[in-house]
Amino acid sequence: MNKTTILAVAACMLMGQFSVAGECTITVDRKACTGKEVDALKPYNGKNPTDESKKLDTAEACEKWAEKSAKIVRKGTLTEKKVTVKFDGKDLGKSFSDKADCK
Repeated sequence: MNKTTILAVAACMLMGQFSVAGECTITVDRKACTGKEVDALKPYNGKNPTDESKKLDTAEACEKWAEKSAKIVRKGTLTEKKVTVKFDGKDLGKSFSDKADCK
């Protein structure tokens, strides 16, 4: 192989290292309806707030996951849910929230 080929292969290998997915971490803080604290936090072993992580390609994808995770799905047990987001350890300075009425 000539020097140009070796340099091209080395450059491609370096560029491949930069396309590796980053670590997206969200912190989810839940506020339970009065009297529903045990039911609301049971799926999280009673912990609040909780951290969740997954590998994602971009900070934008991380933000989308955080926004989707902020939606209250189990209506009647949670009155508020707030999600903050970090990508590769860097706080993205955004938070997402949702509110619901207690039944």
